[in-house]
Amino acid sequence: MNIFEAVQFLSDEAKKSTTAFDIVAGHSKSEGVSVFQGKVQNTEISESVGVGIRAFCGAKPGYAYTERLTESALMQTLKDALQHTKLTKDLPISLPHPENHAFRREHYNPHLKDVSLSQMTDLALDIEKRCYALSADVKNVPYLGCQKSESQMIFANSNGVYFESVGNGIGAGAGLVAERNGSRKMGSFDQDKERIEDISAEKIAQKSVERALELLEPQKIVSGKMPVVISERVAGQLLGMYASSFIAEQVQKGQSRLQGKLGQKIAGANLTLLSDPTREDLPGVKTYDAEGTYADTVTVVRDGVLSEFLYNLETAAVEGKKSNGCAARSYGGKVGTAFSNLVVLPGEKTTAELLRLFPRCLLVVKLEGNSGCSAISGDMSIGVQGLYAENGEVLHPVEGATLSANFIDLLETLVAIGSEYPDAFSGLQVPALAFPEISVSN
Repeated sequence: MNIFEAVQFLSDEAKKSTTAFDIVAGHSKSEGVSVFQGKVQNTEISESVGVGIRAFCGAKPGYAYTERLTESALMQTLKDALQHTKLTKDLPISLPHPENHAFRREHYNPHLKDVSLSQMTDLALDIEKRCYALSADVKNVPYLGCQKSESQMIFANSNGVYFESVGNGIGAGAGLVAERNGSRKMGSFDQDKERIEDISAEKIAQKSVERALELLEPQKIVSGKMPVVISERVAGQLLGMYASSFIAEQVQKGQSRLQGKLGQKIAGANLTLLSDPTREDLPGVKTYDAEGTYADTVTVVRDGVLSEFLYNLETAAVEGKKSNGCAARSYGGKVGTAFSNLVVLPGEKTTAELLRLFPRCLLVVKLEGNSGCSAISGDMSIGVQGLYAENGEVLHPVEGATLSANFIDLLETLVAIGSEYPDAFSGLQVPALAFPEISVSN
């Protein structure tokens, strides 16, 4: 049976034996190609499908899922979920009822299925050719490919909530190595679009080459505390490492430095941080969350003040609140919580103008791992590459530097936010962030 039939069958059977239930089904496919030195290096096609149920026996929930869409497998999944309820504690929540909201536009192009591996290969080969043509310093392009993907999600619950969500896209990117005077650096850039015609081989090659060349022949800087500007290229990545600090479950477990700080000022520069599923131009757009709750914009931080955490039904019930529509769940997992488009509202200065705020500063353009970063404690010790500037003028690249701070405390010192967002189709939309002082070792 197909995924629709599986959801209908499992719903019909669950109505006979559960107090309440909700079902999440998912189907995803991807197809891609990678090339190296003018030849196809690898092709990959993957597909996954499954159905998961959260069944309630009284107030006790039980989870189970299957990737086999047969009647016997679905019946066993329901049986397993009910058996699981014998091991869980009461979860005093009420599942949502149907609401009449207009569905937001999702990213789906029905013609994308017609794009062939041959077309994706030609695009990747064009990018590679352009990379070599742009600079004699480009030595090879070890990471280069094109991939298209599509996903489908179906939600249904015992109160009659039912909706489908679909999405697809195509992306291409390059990671190349440039070398000059014994210095070797990697530069990369990728694009994700709804149509293959909208992917620019020229732009991917140009950006990848630029990002490698700008880091060649780095120089050391004096270790110590100094102003740092986190570029919009990586600011979202860095903030994303600490995103769980804003999730109610982590706060309730005592695993967030923000516990007890609701209503207090936690960030400078009038930082406003949103979870914004209403943004139809971003990949995290949705109308309902993974529990069937209407998903609207959540202002997590407003003008530097911590104003709200992200909740699902369970964590909201702990505090006697209503869910704010931030539940996240795959068919094979339990209900969690997540941002839907993590967005920081922009400031007024470009990234170049932020550099002029300080007599000298380090502009961070690349992060190197996150093993020294903890969302629980807020501690941050991370290797970076970047550009050293004086009076707004970039003088030379920097490598092997390490930033050390507590990120939660660091937010309080934020002095300015950039006006430019990263040039990427991403659910992390954070402009450059300027800090007056971070410990930098080099």
